[in-house]
Amino acid sequence: MRIVNLDVEKARLHDGDGVPVVGAPATGRALLTNGHLGADLLFVDAGEQFPVHTHPGDHLLLCLAGVGTISIDQQTFEVRPGDLYLVPGLVPHAVGAHPDHAHTLVAIGAPHKPVDAADRMTAVDWDGQPVDEPVLAGG
Repeated sequence: MRIVNLDVEKARLHDGDGVPVVGAPATGRALLTNGHLGADLLFVDAGEQFPVHTHPGDHLLLCLAGVGTISIDQQTFEVRPGDLYLVPGLVPHAVGAHPDHAHTLVAIGAPHKPVDAADRMTAVDWDGQPVDEPVLAGG
């Protein structure tokens, strides 16, 4: 068993103790995993956004700090600290940070893929078809 303090981990990530998230302008840190279920901490700088993408499994996203967005079905919703949302596997979605506020999230997924894994996410269009050039929410 391992207990993780999110405030401590968030401070470490904000101090630069993270790795680039493959396919997105963000940094992340692994928190916990048993090889199937896992949790990571993600930091998205102000004004940055993940392209439209899918994951091989379901995941929960919990906003810890900042203001951001989640876009699903080409609709964008504001996300603030304390908001928790579930994204079903293989559903195209995008995550972003407000232009004036960075965004810190806990991402819990099954199956778990490390933040620096090439197969963590697949860039797609809103119909779920793989793309060579990233599609951004609102684009």
